[in-house]
Amino acid sequence: MSLLNLQDVEMADAFRADGKIYVVVAVISVVVLGLIAYLFSMDKKVSKLEKEIKK
Repeated sequence: MSLLNLQDVEMADAFRADGKIYVVVAVISVVVLGLIAYLFSMDKKVSKLEKEIKK
């Protein structure tokens, strides 16, 4: 188990040393922001449909 953790740290250190950690963080941020935007969009659509059903 500790060997696996050691490999993760080495990979992170390599990304940080190459400056690629910023690319990884940017990609993860874009994916998370996209998911949040999609969820808000779906919430608006569902709310609109619920209002139409109540009428």
